[in-house]
Amino acid sequence: MNQARTIYHIARADFLERVRRYSFLTMLGAVVFLGYQAAIGNINVQLGNYRGAFNSAWVGGMIASIATFFLGWFGFYLVKSSIARDRETGVGQIMASTPLTRPLYVFGKWLSNFAVLVAMVVVLSITALVIQILAGENRRLDFAALISPFLFITLPMLALTAALAVFFECVGFLQGGFGNLIYFVLFASTISMAISIGKNNPSLDPLGLTLLQQSMGEAAKVTFPDYSGSFTLGNTDTPITGVFNWSGVDWTPGIILSRFMFFGIAFALALASSIFFDRFDSSSRNPGKMNADVSFLDPDVVPAARSLSAASLTPLTAPKNRFALSRVVFLELKLLLKGLRWGWFTVAGGLMIAAILMSPEPVRAYILPITWLWPILIWSGMGSREIRHNVGQMVFSSAAPLRRQLPATWLAGFIVTVLTGSGAAVKLLISGDSSGLLAWFSGALFIPSLALALGVWSKSQKLFEVMYVALWYLVMNGISAVDYLGANSSGNIRFFMPLTLSLIVMAFIGRAKQLAN
Repeated sequence: MNQARTIYHIARADFLERVRRYSFLTMLGAVVFLGYQAAIGNINVQLGNYRGAFNSAWVGGMIASIATFFLGWFGFYLVKSSIARDRETGVGQIMASTPLTRPLYVFGKWLSNFAVLVAMVVVLSITALVIQILAGENRRLDFAALISPFLFITLPMLALTAALAVFFECVGFLQGGFGNLIYFVLFASTISMAISIGKNNPSLDPLGLTLLQQSMGEAAKVTFPDYSGSFTLGNTDTPITGVFNWSGVDWTPGIILSRFMFFGIAFALALASSIFFDRFDSSSRNPGKMNADVSFLDPDVVPAARSLSAASLTPLTAPKNRFALSRVVFLELKLLLKGLRWGWFTVAGGLMIAAILMSPEPVRAYILPITWLWPILIWSGMGSREIRHNVGQMVFSSAAPLRRQLPATWLAGFIVTVLTGSGAAVKLLISGDSSGLLAWFSGALFIPSLALALGVWSKSQKLFEVMYVALWYLVMNGISAVDYLGANSSGNIRFFMPLTLSLIVMAFIGRAKQLAN
């Protein structure tokens, strides 16, 4: 009983702390926007040329599938921060000095993550009710049909998402930006894997989309025998030529048990996370640094520490009142590249050579997008490094940081972008592809501008990592409107060049606001 109370209070305190943060309000606004897009028809569920009538079952299934997809994917990044926040604020070290065990702490964080995601689902379920009323096709409310897709499809998936967020925070190499990329790729691959898994048993599809597709498809086939079996979640140009009635999934005990199995998987994953949790022991994460600090203070290792009077001081030379932009850019570049191992440069060099040796078409379609995904963890540090390392007061108190340090940061990021993409630029230049070269240059300007603006305003790396990978994913799927590097066409330069300028202005405004506080 005491253990249950401990888990409850950890989850409750963490949940209340999160709902007061701006990131929660931002995500809540995004959820409301999703509901609005569904209401006006920009995001919907469509089966070929047909859709279901807007009754409680159809609206509930549609919004539940949207919630499962978007919150299962991007909700991970919202909740993956609770343990890191305890570590950064020192609260974790206080907890580590108490009898609180690792499993209890981790379970509390898992429940807190799940509660935050459930709060988003509640908002979307209310949106579903409003959509049915406004649509006016069937105003008879069936709350069981409306809520059941959220209970049996969305919540099991989000429990798994919450557990994965805890697991990634407990495993050392998955805690930072690399873990964010891994989850993005993992979820994207799950979408295709779920289709094959759901062919034999639709209820085992983690996203539940196969289960909805099968049930909705059977209803569509009754009314429209020519239905081909297609299923689309999102926006499509295919016109709707018919509407059918769907009364919802037949929730048999076997299906419900299969769906609730994901709660068990989430529970087991949370338990496994406690094995990797270091209980805020900094020595286990970086023992070399601790040993270095101890040796520095040890008078037996450093004899000068025993005799401070023997130290001699060298007088400072007179300062020179000049500003060398090149030197500041060089130092910013060193900070961006600090900690990279030779393997990183080997891969970057290999991509440059491959771009020069291959023909222009695959370079634009594959090599350049991969090349400009490789340095994402370098760009993501731009604009937020001063806040994350608690040196903001020192950096911001320097002479004219707004017109000296910030432009140098952008130039350093631009240099990284140009150098990594130089192989593709050389190939496009040699082949005479002027439109591709112009798109390349537009992308080289856009990427560091996006990183700097998002870093300054969010004060973290996560927002850029998520948004950039999502944008990259859309480009690789052939969405020409967001093609910032010319992978599928000549690029959308008319959109991204003004956007780049706007992002730079936003970065300066955000930094000026930080300096004023």
